[in-house]
Amino acid sequence: MAAQPSQPNGERPPPYQLATWSVIGLALLAVLALASVRTDRDPERGRDYPPRPLVAAATPVLLPPPEMDDEYLPCNDCHADEEPNANVRDLEEEHDDMEFRHGDLWCLHCHDLEDRDVLHLANGARVAFDDSWQLCTQCHGEKLADWRAGVHGKRTGHWRGAAEYRTCVSCHDPHEPHFRPLAPKPPPLRPEQITRTDSAIEEVEP
Repeated sequence: MAAQPSQPNGERPPPYQLATWSVIGLALLAVLALASVRTDRDPERGRDYPPRPLVAAATPVLLPPPEMDDEYLPCNDCHADEEPNANVRDLEEEHDDMEFRHGDLWCLHCHDLEDRDVLHLANGARVAFDDSWQLCTQCHGEKLADWRAGVHGKRTGHWRGAAEYRTCVSCHDPHEPHFRPLAPKPPPLRPEQITRTDSAIEEVEP
């Protein structure tokens, strides 16, 4: 029977210490073996995982915006026979009940001067009312990435299917986009403030 190694002071090491060093030695050997196998492979080839088909990127689907007031549509029914007036002014006849609270914007900053049935971008390109998000995101570019990521606005659909987006005007009034403040609701009632009767639930005065 082989003699166990002794420590410098002549005492034999405890059994748990021998077991610990044995485990560490085996772990080092395993790491070296794996490293040697890895270096034998072509680094351009990568790991030998079986090929898997990638999931196609979800195609965004822009849902139709809310219906517009038919009283003023199509716009060219009235504007086609009028001489275009690009001067910024208060409207005194038609649309005089409409409030504009959208920075320093005025009608023709967004609506096209020659064709009132379309909008126009800053570069003059015309876009349809259904694609008004292209116009909005010219100024609100910080919201564009959030909107596409689904963290601004409302996006529905499927993780592995088409993602359905609401356009800006589905939630915001383009002429007054800020949401009006909501009246606060009363706090919930505690159980001891509620008593049940045969007909209804009544509130008990605290």
